[in-house]
Amino acid sequence: MILSFLIILFTAPLQLIYCIKWVVAYVAIRFNKRFRYRRFDLYDVGARNDPHKLGFLVPEEEKKFESPFPDSHLLEAVDEVYFIGVNSKSECLLVRVGRMYDQMADAWVYLKLANGKSYSLTETVGYQESSDGNSRIFSCGKLQMHYLLPMRRWRIVYCGMLKEVSENKQNEESVFVKFVFLWKASSQVYDCTLNTNPKGFASALAKAEWQNTLRPPVDQLADASNIYAQTGIMDGTVSINDGEDYEMYLFGEKVRNLSKASDITECKCVTILGSTPTIGQNFHISTMSVKNSFENLPIGFVVDQDGEMEYLEELSTDVIPIKDGKHRRPFKATFSTVLGERYEMSGNVIEPIIVNLGLGMKGFLEVSVVEFTVGNRKGNGLIFYGEIYDVPKPRFNPKPPLSLPQTIPLTVKFTDDISHFGEISGGKGSSLGKLTQLSKEEESFIVPKGIIVTTAAYKEFLTPEILDAVKHLESIAYGKEAGDLKEACNKVSTIVEKTPLPNQICQNIAKDLKDIFDDDMKQYKFAVRSSATGEDTTAMSAAGQMDTFLGVQGIPEIFTSK
Repeated sequence: MILSFLIILFTAPLQLIYCIKWVVAYVAIRFNKRFRYRRFDLYDVGARNDPHKLGFLVPEEEKKFESPFPDSHLLEAVDEVYFIGVNSKSECLLVRVGRMYDQMADAWVYLKLANGKSYSLTETVGYQESSDGNSRIFSCGKLQMHYLLPMRRWRIVYCGMLKEVSENKQNEESVFVKFVFLWKASSQVYDCTLNTNPKGFASALAKAEWQNTLRPPVDQLADASNIYAQTGIMDGTVSINDGEDYEMYLFGEKVRNLSKASDITECKCVTILGSTPTIGQNFHISTMSVKNSFENLPIGFVVDQDGEMEYLEELSTDVIPIKDGKHRRPFKATFSTVLGERYEMSGNVIEPIIVNLGLGMKGFLEVSVVEFTVGNRKGNGLIFYGEIYDVPKPRFNPKPPLSLPQTIPLTVKFTDDISHFGEISGGKGSSLGKLTQLSKEEESFIVPKGIIVTTAAYKEFLTPEILDAVKHLESIAYGKEAGDLKEACNKVSTIVEKTPLPNQICQNIAKDLKDIFDDDMKQYKFAVRSSATGEDTTAMSAAGQMDTFLGVQGIPEIFTSK
């Protein structure tokens, strides 16, 4: 009796302080200018004469958020997108690209098949590959992801080496893996803004010690939790060492993280992403704490079998740390939604996934496969558990992005910046332009001098006779007309070979070559090669499709090398 009285006596002032801070935080959230800000509140079925609000056209805001942000964003914040998918066969896919400065990026790739074998990326940091003028692409090395329709469909492609680990973890080897997945949204967007859960956010703020007693760090909370997510389904194919395609169908979600890096120092986070495939229920539950800002901030949602999304209001997690190298261990989570639904999740951490923290952050991150039960329904997914101690501020000067010129010249030099656009110079041409720029910066290799005949020149070269022959070839190839495909190809080649280059193209070629090589041009022998748009990508190779002419000497001979 006395002990209970003493506990009440000592805790009452703390409870009073908490209540005062909660009220202050709640009022600050409600009156914050960002409270009414909804990024994706873009549609109105009652709108008139507005195709964007009616959903006939995709709003530009969605394209903006689904595309890589400018490099200036990376000075203070992260720019990453990741997808996870699981199914009832314990198959799993995790892919992520986190953009970095100087065209660098870090990636996660983890794939587990029903046979128990898993595949993971060993070299996680690489260059962002050329997007050929397509600003939608997130890439790192051999991994590429981009939206086909923002907030609705994404394409995920990987083609390269991964580490294969056998089911018993005894055997490892490097294998060639290619997979292509299409992600399709199955829910609305969860946008973690201040109005998502003001009461829960106020509670998280009230639990922390503020640096300014009278000013709750609402903006820091909003910046640190700047994410949005959607559940969806992923279907695609996987091939190992050029074997037969293996089809996969997964349930999961897409997460877009744009949080301010400086606001997540001394941060602790537990996130569970999972699904109960038998009834199609999806869970995104996350709790985050940042020193002097907030504690146990509840973030996430539950999507029921009908596709309805309920925002998380309260969350409590209990994850036992790794002891004696034993990764398998139990975990529990109790959470409720703003609509009053309560859930209890219990399960086991099964298999660790080795990933890097990324962005030069100091701390640790453990990502593991989990199996769990919610309401007698079995599910599986991933758990993210880690701490960030410090995020070094990047030191670089963002370069202004190149913009596609309104008028495309007929020829460009390797040294011209616009040669970097694949839609102007093709695959080989744009690569030579980028290598030329890189050779000046690195000074460790040499790129031969040269020029590129652009796609504008190609359009200028096309004659009605060529277009008719190509149309006839396409009709045969697509089965619209009967005919011999090889004969139609030969006909197109013959017409192209006998068609002379327009004078304007010839003049541009001669002028650019003279500018580069002066009067010594006649002494050089040139290689005349093809450079098509979309060739030699991660998903397709066009090697050997076009002829290469070597040892070509003289301007007239260059003109006829086609």
